[in-house]
Amino acid sequence: MNSSEMSVLEKLPFLFWVKDREGKYLWGNRKICELAGEEVAGKTDAQLPWANNAVELRDDDLCVFASGEPIYSHEFVDKSSEGRASLSVCKWLDDFEGQQCCFGVSFICD
Repeated sequence: MNSSEMSVLEKLPFLFWVKDREGKYLWGNRKICELAGEEVAGKTDAQLPWANNAVELRDDDLCVFASGEPIYSHEFVDKSSEGRASLSVCKWLDDFEGQQCCFGVSFICD
């Protein structure tokens, strides 16, 4: 992505992220970092405040890598800056810096 695309994604009012095949965040916009209360890049879900939900979050990522198809789901993160957060999520595969990655976008449901 070029810098203007990254700037637009950074300002989205939704959580937006990119993970590699190993489950490491390669990039996350300000909204997902706000939810985590920290920078997500370079970390896995197991290293973030919602570590208790890491297995379920990873399972959805692996489904996307296995099928190659987008998925739409409802995910929960127990520990975040919001407390328990319920997320409406879409994940899909695309290219990021020369490698196939899992992209995700979500918003917090009330």
